Amino acid sequence: MDMFEGVGRRLDEATGSLVDIGSHSLNGKERKVLFRNNGDGTFTDVAFVNGVARIEDGRGLSVFDYDRDGQPDILLRNLKQPTQLLKNLGGRNHWLELKLLGTQSNRDAVGTKIRLRTRQGWQTRVVEEGSGYLSSQSSFQLFGLGAERNALELVITWPSGATQHIDELDGDHLYLVTEASLSPLVCADATCPE
Repeated sequence: MDMFEGVGRRLDEATGSLVDIGSHSLNGKERKVLFRNNGDGTFTDVAFVNGVARIEDGRGLSVFDYDRDGQPDILLRNLKQPTQLLKNLGGRNHWLELKLLGTQSNRDAVGTKIRLRTRQGWQTRVVEEGSGYLSSQSSFQLFGLGAERNALELVITWPSGATQHIDELDGDHLYLVTEASLSPLVCADATCPE
């Protein structure tokens, strides 16, 4: 999953483009969309293929790795409906997950920029909080590695201005990274090597 929209968008039925609604509200039932990154700067809507193209009145959305399998899952909250967990049953590619702990910056590392390099190029994440109405995203940062078993380089720029460089990390693990620590990186899951 590369991008999911489940709250408040409206398409022009004739052209498929987003409607310019001016100052009007987007309340109402909208079709959920799920986009796959084509790797060339474009995205393809794959919601119909993956069974998430539902028409519901979305109120809240969180993306997180519910079962710690390296695949992002979606938690939806719609008006007058029970909360729904959409479990990602996608392929078994490799991944790397980070939990950051600020010591000189804020504890939750909000505002920290993380860059991860593989043979395919760079990926970037920024730690954010409070992403939407009745929603928040996980503070854990998940990177997909595809077929690659490790990341070549990790660069973390903290809000304090400090930068940490970490070379080669094994994939398929959760790591705890602590700002300004003599031992900044700890593998933090049950499958970590000794």
